[in-house]
Amino acid sequence: MKDGNGALCLKRLWVIVLLPLGLIIIGAARQSSAFCEFYANTVYPFMSGALNYLFSMTDISVAQIIIVAFAVFLAFYTLVTILSLIFRPQRLKKLLSYAINLVCIFSIVFFLFSVTCGINYYRPSFAEEEGIKVEEYTSSELEGLFNDLVSRLNAAKKDFNGSHRNFKENAALAEEYIKALAEKYPSLSGDYGPPKPVNFFGWMSYTNITGFFFPFTYEANVNDSAPAVSLPATMCHELAHLRGHMREDEANYIAYLACVESGNSEFVYSGLMLAYSHTASALYAEDPEAYSKAAANLDGDVKKDLADKREYWQKYEGAVADISDTVNDVYLKANNSKDGVKSYGRMVDLLLAEYRMKINETEENTNEG
Repeated sequence: MKDGNGALCLKRLWVIVLLPLGLIIIGAARQSSAFCEFYANTVYPFMSGALNYLFSMTDISVAQIIIVAFAVFLAFYTLVTILSLIFRPQRLKKLLSYAINLVCIFSIVFFLFSVTCGINYYRPSFAEEEGIKVEEYTSSELEGLFNDLVSRLNAAKKDFNGSHRNFKENAALAEEYIKALAEKYPSLSGDYGPPKPVNFFGWMSYTNITGFFFPFTYEANVNDSAPAVSLPATMCHELAHLRGHMREDEANYIAYLACVESGNSEFVYSGLMLAYSHTASALYAEDPEAYSKAAANLDGDVKKDLADKREYWQKYEGAVADISDTVNDVYLKANNSKDGVKSYGRMVDLLLAEYRMKINETEENTNEG
């Protein structure tokens, strides 16, 4: 390697050092809950609040622009490298330079991810911070929860007239409802902007993704092409991530709480739909007969909404969705979600904790009466 190229490679070595530095930060988070709590309560609120304020000055998702631009750059850079390998000399040097540049890029991205949100995957859970007691559940309790959700969903459908607000109106309401929930659950406190619409030019649904939190700009992004009935709950889910709660199961539960406690019929229905879907999956896996018997009591209009949602996502089934699920599974397992995509189903444990508490309160009131 010539001196010029060798010097250039040496100059990049400091960037590669960011990779082990990021690993050290995540390692510290794995080992020390005190470190995670300090970060979650001091560094993260300041950093996320400042950058979210900056990027909330526009309604356009900066995350979408960055992701598309990066994908175009990477494709172009790869194509140029391939052409150089075919038509120009010094192929080994060009290939080495390409590899080093990719490692540098990965090092930067991983380090930034570590300091912007990666630590939060190891912070005490929402249940731990807010004193929610999660225990093992019985089949009868699961069935009771599911029947309760069926009844509540039927009632919510009667209250909701089926007229959905536009994205911007619901986004502002979602932020308002999460703020209101923070009065009861202090770990949700913070002043942030509303979620933003994204769809990657109509292609996002092919990935089976309804929304994502982008830590480099601290934006909550929601697929505005998804079924309208899902959008309020998805908005609240991504806003939970923005507040530092990275576990998927807990972000779902926070979204459910924000929706059902909002008093807004559209949000209540959306939140109950989310809870129903996860509980239905859990009960069906454990007792298909009990699931079928309870689900038969759903209101006809609710069944239609569920069928419409299912039909929408079936249109996008395919290789892209499968790859996206695999990538998401790997990502979750790499970030302290040992069950991978199955962790989405653990929301049921939190719903059962709430259900048990309501049952106990009812029994206590009955005994007192």
